[in-house]
Amino acid sequence: MNLPIHVIEKYLRGEASEEETRLVNDWFYSVDAQEDTPDEALVALREQIGKRVHNRLDKSIDLTIKQQKEKRFRALKFSAAAAIVLGVGIFFLAQRSGMFSRKPVLAATTPVKKGGAGNNKAILILANGKEIVLDSTADGTIDSKSGIQIIKPEDGEVAYVPTRQQPESSSAAYNTIITPRSGQYCVTLSDGTKVWLNAASSLRYPVVFNAGSREVELSGEGYFEVTAVLSEQGNKVPFTVSVHNTGLPHAMKVKVLGTKFNVMAYNDEASIETTLLEGKVETAYSAGTASLSPGLQSTLEKNNLKFKVSKADIERALAWKNGEFRFNRLDIKGIMRQIARWYDVSIEYRGNMDNIYLSGVFSRKSEVSQMLDILEATGTVHYQLEGNKIIVSTK
Repeated sequence: MNLPIHVIEKYLRGEASEEETRLVNDWFYSVDAQEDTPDEALVALREQIGKRVHNRLDKSIDLTIKQQKEKRFRALKFSAAAAIVLGVGIFFLAQRSGMFSRKPVLAATTPVKKGGAGNNKAILILANGKEIVLDSTADGTIDSKSGIQIIKPEDGEVAYVPTRQQPESSSAAYNTIITPRSGQYCVTLSDGTKVWLNAASSLRYPVVFNAGSREVELSGEGYFEVTAVLSEQGNKVPFTVSVHNTGLPHAMKVKVLGTKFNVMAYNDEASIETTLLEGKVETAYSAGTASLSPGLQSTLEKNNLKFKVSKADIERALAWKNGEFRFNRLDIKGIMRQIARWYDVSIEYRGNMDNIYLSGVFSRKSEVSQMLDILEATGTVHYQLEGNKIIVSTK
């Protein structure tokens, strides 16, 4: 592939457009593939391009180390670096790490599993125990009985659509939808409420709600858009999320009327977070309660079983639903727990991981290796892939 020298010069000066940057990338690979021993001029040019990429990456990383009393705090902002690697297509830093002076970013003894990032997949368990693998089920009607039609309108969604007036039943039928690690799904309940489930989560709910109350059971993480429903007397029918977690002796309750909120309640997290976008909710556990207005978050700490109310970081709380990882001074183990759930990998730690905090934004569509490449560039920790296991060690 022949590329005008002025385009390469613009790239090296940092003046290239996105299209010109893409052309340089294509030229780089074509040169590498044309022959095993390119001439010295091409080698020199490739080295200059490599240095340019490295300089851009280094300028994008704002690594600060702060001394806080008796412990060391490390913070990294790698959003800009992620934008370079994932946005404008300069992705050969990880693929061609051997051309740089730094050691290879990842030392993989065996390749990570195919499939990469998570996607839309879930299992629907009907009241009779029948299991339906939604991601391998064709769009259309899945089941129909008792005045309710269960349909799959498109990939990633399932909906309960009333087909006729359903009389109140004393023995309600319950369905359960389960997302595995590396899966997510959306379900529209029979009252019109929509629930998005994050990876490794489950929702148990009545096929038809009774006239006086609506209650569902959540484990893991879910985002709710609750539809307001009026009783025959004109009163709003409450909606309750019963949050189950192995760290709690009994369920936490989130009580709402019509609102939008997120609940994060994974068993391996130290707290349960409820974040409110619209409306009003009350979180309750034992004798403690916390009332939320939009923009606030309640946190139930498992170590003391008390609520703390604070201003919510809405973007961070809903990052998963919006297709992102968003970390704000999050400890490295907290980051790796999210990575483990979404990419379905196990994590092993070697060395002291205390007091390492990182901040940044990544696309959940990225391959796990792309995320690890940028985290590695912080200089705080080293990552090694062994099959479906990520080994995290201190530098």
